[in-house]
Amino acid sequence: MYDWFKQMRKESPVYYDGKVWNLFKYEDCKMVLNDHKRFSSNLTGYNDKLEMLRSGKVSFDIPTRYTMLTSDPPLHDELRNLTSDAFNPSNLPVDFVREVTVKLLSELDKEFDVIESFAIPLPILVISKMLGISSDVKKVKDWSDLVALRLGRADEIFSIGRKYLELISFSKKELDSRKGKEIVDLTGRIANSNLSELEKEGYFILLMIAGNETTTNLIGNAIEDFTLYNTWDYVREKGALKAVEEALRFSPPVMRTIRVTKEKVKIRDQVIDEGELVRVWIASANRDEEVFKDPDSFIPDRTPNPHLSFGSGIHLCLGAPLARLEARIALEEFAKRFRVKEIVKKEKIDNEVLNGYRKLVVRVEKVYS
Repeated sequence: MYDWFKQMRKESPVYYDGKVWNLFKYEDCKMVLNDHKRFSSNLTGYNDKLEMLRSGKVSFDIPTRYTMLTSDPPLHDELRNLTSDAFNPSNLPVDFVREVTVKLLSELDKEFDVIESFAIPLPILVISKMLGISSDVKKVKDWSDLVALRLGRADEIFSIGRKYLELISFSKKELDSRKGKEIVDLTGRIANSNLSELEKEGYFILLMIAGNETTTNLIGNAIEDFTLYNTWDYVREKGALKAVEEALRFSPPVMRTIRVTKEKVKIRDQVIDEGELVRVWIASANRDEEVFKDPDSFIPDRTPNPHLSFGSGIHLCLGAPLARLEARIALEEFAKRFRVKEIVKKEKIDNEVLNGYRKLVVRVEKVYS
């Protein structure tokens, strides 16, 4: 894939594949992500249906069609502001993240699947705490996969019936239990907001699942990268702060995102009509030779490192501070306890948007007991 990205950056940085325009250069990708006035995220018609949603004229639909990810200002700003302060670094549950990390690691021994045993439960347990919901890791993971693994294949949501209805039923129950009561968690904020019921369900589901797959991918990818590129000693000595950023750049949890043009635009020598889809290849932008020196090398203390793995502009990932915190603590605590001797088995996620592992089995030796 990365060889193809390199070729496209040189030969056809703005490429139409017959359906979608594809962007591969850092400059172009960042420009599109930053320019919400010309490149819209309103891919499901959320902004257009807002009045009908709020007046109750649309009550039956797929809730996950109506989230801040698929909205433009001013709606986007309203949605983001509802919970943004909870993801401010100063408000994150640092002690709880470390407590969960230490507990999960204490249960591991000489050989284990870091995805199933560590990278999956950590972000689920943390966001469950913030939402104030029960920490059923398996169920939340199943629901996360249900939605996240269908990124790019939205039509499949109709074929999964029962499980999706269980997810909606769970979200309704949690939201209903908070209505009119003192707000003590993120679910309570959503339940007592001015959003329509469908929007509330979409918002709750987004917070519950959005960071799970991506943070799991970040931790898993970083463990592989740190092992392949001999980074563990650096992490033990210097901490994981910069190394996490390099893992984000080198092996981004999300390969690409998409926008739709609101007017005719020109990018380089290509004219793109209004209403056209534009695919932003984050993974390619992160390896752009014009921005990153020696881009195909993993350099744990790379500075500066302006990768686009959390996006850019108004849609910069709301949960980025939480993901960074979880990954940093997870990897630093992992490094304190284990030396990875061998990656025994790995199995990639079969998805064109998400980049990570379904399985990553490692054999380790303990640094100390």
